[in-house]
Amino acid sequence: MPPVTRRGLVAGASIGSLALPFIRPARAAETVQMLSHRFPALEVLAANMRSAIPGVEVNTQLMPFDKALELATIAFSSKATSPDIVYANDSTFLTFAKNGWIRPLDDLWAKHREEFGLDDFTKTVVAERSYQGKIWGVPATSNTLLFFYRKDLFDKAGKQPPKTIVEYRDLAKSFNSPMRAGTISCLRPVDAALNEVNYYMSAMGAAWFDDKWHPVFNDAKGVAAIEMLADIDHYAQQGFTNAANDECMIALQQDTAAMGVQWATRALAMDDPNKSRVVDKIDWAVPPQGHQTVGGDGYCISAFSKQDPDLLFRILATATNQKNLRPAAGMMVPTRTSILEDADLRQKYRFFPAALAAMKVGQTYPKLPEFYSVGQFITQRINQALMRQMTVKAALDAAAGETEAYLKGHGYY
Repeated sequence: MPPVTRRGLVAGASIGSLALPFIRPARAAETVQMLSHRFPALEVLAANMRSAIPGVEVNTQLMPFDKALELATIAFSSKATSPDIVYANDSTFLTFAKNGWIRPLDDLWAKHREEFGLDDFTKTVVAERSYQGKIWGVPATSNTLLFFYRKDLFDKAGKQPPKTIVEYRDLAKSFNSPMRAGTISCLRPVDAALNEVNYYMSAMGAAWFDDKWHPVFNDAKGVAAIEMLADIDHYAQQGFTNAANDECMIALQQDTAAMGVQWATRALAMDDPNKSRVVDKIDWAVPPQGHQTVGGDGYCISAFSKQDPDLLFRILATATNQKNLRPAAGMMVPTRTSILEDADLRQKYRFFPAALAAMKVGQTYPKLPEFYSVGQFITQRINQALMRQMTVKAALDAAAGETEAYLKGHGYY
């Protein structure tokens, strides 16, 4: 089970006593309850769900990732009948599926394949939402980390986007100043920190586990990767160990950081004149050395929902059809081939070329259902090292021991 901040709520408390926001009121049993992470593309998809089926009310609850996961875990652990539809990324859906918390969708996928053009979803995104030969989620977005940089500052300094992480470090140092951090860093445990740490580990040739799921991330390559992360974070914005994607996006928007690695789904926000001070000043490239974190997310149907699964699937399939996904194309790396290959959209969205190039060299998380859970140990220990409470080697050794003990307790080895 993924870690839950409020563990005490699960033990000794019925789900009805928690008064959680997505619990279905007695008078609204027909209302479909949806629980989701929030970012611009998901807000569009939530609106699509609300209007998907005439006469069917969908209550969409959107919130930061960690909070959504916490509430979903509490509900699933208690076998609550709501929420009916739950957001999952490419790590958490593995946990949901392994625990029997979500419904496999193969029968519904086959039934509605032609009606909703489901073969238009790229093979990659369908495979990313599959586990043990079954499909567990309707794809929502694909995503990749990109290298965001202030092209005007780079041009003035005669610099090009870095090709190596060493060049990245040197550029972050050169652009660092009291008014503008040299780079952003997003290291709030667990989700944001795992995204960034996975990039450094993969780009520098380190591995997370051996072929029997024993941790090896504390070997020489893993230590070197996190030491490089620590070097670059000397030039990061204040509070980076408690910053997630929202905070890093705002730092770039508000001209308080010169560059950094961030999700493609945040690119369009750079040119929002109502929120951004850097309109037309940000450009994008493949992150230095590639192997950056790629992934996707989607929506799953709760195994405990009392709603008609066919109705829930039709809501999701309608919300993600070609017509409804197209307005959100600039907020994601599109999941449908017809949108991805649209020539007009490629010209309209400046970050598309970098995103398409980055998708070819990205690195997913290990296919370990417990990866997000052990990520709690790993990211907290790494932050201890970054705050100089431990050496990097000591921090990774501690995390490796905790990870091995956790996985052994869950039937591995």
